[in-house]
Amino acid sequence: MRVTFRGSIATGCLLVWGLCQGLVAESAETTLPSLDQRFAPADVQEAPSFQRHVVPLLSRLGCNGRACHGSFQGRGGFRLSLFGYDFASDHAALFDAESPRVDTKQPLESLILNKPTNADNHEGGLRYKKDGWEYQVLRRWVENGASFDA
Repeated sequence: MRVTFRGSIATGCLLVWGLCQGLVAESAETTLPSLDQRFAPADVQEAPSFQRHVVPLLSRLGCNGRACHGSFQGRGGFRLSLFGYDFASDHAALFDAESPRVDTKQPLESLILNKPTNADNHEGGLRYKKDGWEYQVLRRWVENGASFDA
């Protein structure tokens, strides 16, 4: 039995390939720069998301790991969920009445900004530099009201 391919199959394959190329090109044009690039400038206006930006940043810095605030008893009177699995409890912990880490009235006085830069005593040591992109992400989040985006 002999099978011959007609133009329709070849044309269909080319059409699909062309559509895929167009989608890849379109998605490449709409891709945002990485967080470290977007928040490097001090005058950045973008408002970070708690779930998409802040919690992953805390994970990257090791804050919610088991050797730090993610341990079952926390550290220094502050406890986060292990590896950021519970967004709501982490947000509540940042605003805990006994030891709030976020001050929306005086954002630059927030412990979430000052402890990891060693501007305030921090047993965990330096986690990021003041005015580094990590600082800018957290600063912008606090300045924008430190909202919880459920």
